Amino acid sequence: MSPIKGTQSRTGGKLIRGGRTSDVTSEIDGTTTEISGRREDNLTTLLTVSGGTKIESGNDRYHVFTTPGTFTTGSQLTAEVLVVASGGSGAGAAYGGGGGAGGVLHAPSTSLEKGRYAVAVGGQGVDGGWYNAGSDGDNSSFADAIAIGGGAGTGYLNGPAVRPGSPLNGTITRRGRAGGSCGGSGVAENSAPVSPDAVTSQPAPSDYTPYGNVGGNGGGGAPAGFAAGGGGGAGAVGSNAGGPSSSVGGNGGAGRAFPGFPAPVIAPAIPAPVRPGWTPVVGPTGIFAGGGGGGNYYQVGGAAPSGGSGGGGAGAPGSPETGAAGDGIRFTGSGGGGGNYPSYPLASHGGKGGDGIVIVKYSVA
Repeated sequence: MSPIKGTQSRTGGKLIRGGRTSDVTSEIDGTTTEISGRREDNLTTLLTVSGGTKIESGNDRYHVFTTPGTFTTGSQLTAEVLVVASGGSGAGAAYGGGGGAGGVLHAPSTSLEKGRYAVAVGGQGVDGGWYNAGSDGDNSSFADAIAIGGGAGTGYLNGPAVRPGSPLNGTITRRGRAGGSCGGSGVAENSAPVSPDAVTSQPAPSDYTPYGNVGGNGGGGAPAGFAAGGGGGAGAVGSNAGGPSSSVGGNGGAGRAFPGFPAPVIAPAIPAPVRPGWTPVVGPTGIFAGGGGGGNYYQVGGAAPSGGSGGGGAGAPGSPETGAAGDGIRFTGSGGGGGNYPSYPLASHGGKGGDGIVIVKYSVA
């Protein structure tokens, strides 16, 4: 453990003995960094750990990243780490599949050596527009633990999804896109139901557990029905199209609870415009990464297919035709809902995938 060095040795001594607030320096990986200290039982940890938004609750400290950054520690820590990628977007018309949730990596206990750890956070997805597939989610990472972005939903008569910001073109496919969790599949035409691609492996050290599931099958067309599958969630697969009617979209797969990261504690780090919707969705058990619901056939009334718990966007209802798909809740890594098939020029876009999040938790007792 590197010594804490004040601008003069007496200053550091006074800080430790007397509890006075003072600017000091700490040497981490050979680099001198200005930090600000105050008295605490675990003074070294207080002075040499930074990054993200810092929250203290009881004997625990959380560093919450909603944007990319760097986690820095000047001493070895034992930490719990949650890495959530951003969700895939749902497909637009027609009968769009729900977006898959971003992949999740969870380390209940991992040792962090002194140093700097790069943090990447997947951003909000691009919605699936008129006759377009959705977009895949972005990866999130903490050092060499990489959570893979959720796969996009696909639909009927639209092309494959690509990364956000790129042209949506290429060979037509109706298979839900691969990802940390996979997008829901679109509709085949007078054929067997369409199954999604397989879940993408998430590279991480052995003390991390990956979570992600496939999306639901799309309908097989006439006479099996025209509807799309729900996106996979971190806790469950997306539902197949069908339900009580052959033309009802599948619900999104459920998210997964991580009780070490409860919403009432984490919420102050969530941007204010998002926080009121984020807090009840994540809840006291820390549920993240729900899949988006698939879109209904446009002639089917009734409720929209639901997004998975943890923030998945609802699929578009079949009637009214202008019914919109829901976005995944931001900073949950959830997938967006799939659109339906409104009459042109009305556009039932797919819902956007929600941003990811990275949280590091450790004890300061």
